Amino acid sequence: MKVLTIATAVLLGGVTMPAAEIHVAVDGPLTTLQAAQKIVRQQIAKGLREPVEVIIHAGTYYLDAPLALTPADSGTAACPVTWRAAAGEKVVLSGGTRIAGQWRRGEKGIWSVAVPAVKNGWNFRLLFVNEKWAVRARYPNADAPNPFLYATGGDLDHVVIEPALVKASWGRERDAQINIVPQWRFFNQWNTVTGVNPATGRIDFAESERHGKIIPGNWFWIEGVKEELDQAGEWYLDREESRLYYMPAAGVDPNTLTFVAPRLNVLVEAKGDVEQGTHVEHVNFRGLEFRHTGFTLGHIEARVHTDAAVRLENANHCRIENCHVENVGGYAFWLHLDSQHNVIDHNTVLHAGGGGVLMTGARLSYMDESKLFTPGKAAATVFPILNRVTRNTVKHCGKLRYYGGGVHLDSRPLNMALSPGNYIAHNHFADLSRNGIFAFRNQGGNVVEYNLIHDTMQTTIDGACIHFATMNLLTAPNYILNNWLYDAWGYEQKPDGKPIRRLGSGIFLDWDTSNTTVRDNWIYNTVGGAIKPIWDNRNLVLKDNRESDVRIVPPFAEEVGPAGKATNGIDLEATRMTGGVIHYTDSALVEWTGDWEKQSGSSFNNLFEFKFLKIAKEKRGKIRYRLPITEDGHYEIALLYRSGKDRATNAEVVIQHAGGEKKIRWNMQQGNKRGFGVAIGTFPFQKGQPAQVIISNADADGIVVADSVAFVKVVRAAAVPPSVSK
Repeated sequence: MKVLTIATAVLLGGVTMPAAEIHVAVDGPLTTLQAAQKIVRQQIAKGLREPVEVIIHAGTYYLDAPLALTPADSGTAACPVTWRAAAGEKVVLSGGTRIAGQWRRGEKGIWSVAVPAVKNGWNFRLLFVNEKWAVRARYPNADAPNPFLYATGGDLDHVVIEPALVKASWGRERDAQINIVPQWRFFNQWNTVTGVNPATGRIDFAESERHGKIIPGNWFWIEGVKEELDQAGEWYLDREESRLYYMPAAGVDPNTLTFVAPRLNVLVEAKGDVEQGTHVEHVNFRGLEFRHTGFTLGHIEARVHTDAAVRLENANHCRIENCHVENVGGYAFWLHLDSQHNVIDHNTVLHAGGGGVLMTGARLSYMDESKLFTPGKAAATVFPILNRVTRNTVKHCGKLRYYGGGVHLDSRPLNMALSPGNYIAHNHFADLSRNGIFAFRNQGGNVVEYNLIHDTMQTTIDGACIHFATMNLLTAPNYILNNWLYDAWGYEQKPDGKPIRRLGSGIFLDWDTSNTTVRDNWIYNTVGGAIKPIWDNRNLVLKDNRESDVRIVPPFAEEVGPAGKATNGIDLEATRMTGGVIHYTDSALVEWTGDWEKQSGSSFNNLFEFKFLKIAKEKRGKIRYRLPITEDGHYEIALLYRSGKDRATNAEVVIQHAGGEKKIRWNMQQGNKRGFGVAIGTFPFQKGQPAQVIISNADADGIVVADSVAFVKVVRAAAVPPSVSK
């Protein structure tokens, strides 16, 4: 087989271009992706004059290390680099290792096999038997009438249950975990057991993943306990003996089965340097299967679990198409930091520990600057935008991490609240632990249309088929249009073993979500309401939605999901708004005088912390925010602060604008209790002319606070056509 040949198989812009082909096959001469990568880099170094295709032939490739792509592996718009399966051939990229060796039968129907690599530190918590998830030895058993234990008390570092249920053997295990749904019941966490007290019923946890307090009624199971290996289909890894134990079904010899255990948590990572401004660009993946990855413990945020089979970090203009992802420990695809104009199209994701597509910024916290995942000045300012997630099927996910979904757009930085978002359309999301589509803090400019989403909220409460929680009244407009949504369950387990339905909606506009058009969605069988806006929403357009308790079929049903082609024709770039938010710590734009005191405070059950300035009424102080106006026009001005009874009712606010100066007295006892934006008026501004907001406590009758000032150019939102266009 030739290593490098020439073919005419790449279509660019309607024109067939010759392509350099590099072939990989299990029987050589190139047998690894990394060997092909060296040749690709040689071609790139010479200067690409034609597209490059790495064609991988049939077989399962058990990777020793992820395929790590850097900007040096990039193609160009005219000459992309494509990694693809050979036409008509099944190619599996596996992060696992087949368990070899002879299984020996022991007592009680339990078989075992030596796994020598465990002596060198290999540890796994997942096992796939004949491509099915096997059950790690656990208590209670997964098929028990009541398959959970229930807390009678606890805290962040421990759970208490009925003492009679606790076994001393749990505390002797080297690697036992409990999977528990703590307070609030909208996520789970994995806690490593450090000790048990059978006399009191107390189970202690390691320090990682203490995301929620344990309260009475929280449900969990314990796994990784040899003593609990008592049911067909269960397994246990003895790290002291370096042996794997398994109980097959009666009459089944495990030597006739295929066992694969994960070694890797990621298979492909394309990573640029956000601080240097470099990207991996124009790299495509087509027709590949990704399987057998593991998962990590110790995630810093329960909402965001950072495992994925394919990771794109600072990657632009890349495509993942017609791929299949199955039996992975995290998400299928993860876009991180400054990743733009990527396409994730027509892929299938089945049986994932997390979900389909995850997008994240540098910080994974609610609103504050804690839970830093990627440090750096540039990292703090970017988030994936202008990407397209289309025609994908994501099913049976959230097997390990319950706060997952088809697409999860996490917290993006405040400076990007007015930026465009991402396009999510024609997907089919079903049988998910939590949301179908989730968009969190400062998410704006997203278009979500023609998706089929059902059987969500299978293991959690307080979510929806489509769940937006922007925590910001001032975002670029979002559009939720022509989606078919049903069977949002909302699941809360009860100690009697009977779960109840609670807090599962069709569309949930949570945490002050505003500037959102929700139109022509068809929704049925939701326990928490078809469309549920809560708290201080504004600029919502809820129009022509249809809801029912029983099955209803929209007239556009044939256009929903991967087979559909309809669109409402909204351009993502057109959602971009002009303006910004200035925090008092921005020394380039803010200056203050007087006796201001730096303060911090928590909000909403201590979910987040924020920082601000305050000044007492008997002191004097002034703070000046300079607005960087780049376009002439009228701008809405908003103050971001947390109201309170000790605040001044007459804080002085001066707006210097193109028409002069406006002085107002603002009641800081009123406003948003969570510290989000409160509009104080609309004023004309011109580029190059004075543009300032000045807050002072002159003659104030209480405490004056200074947090952030927002300015947003007032324009008409993008029009939504009244009917389907094809």
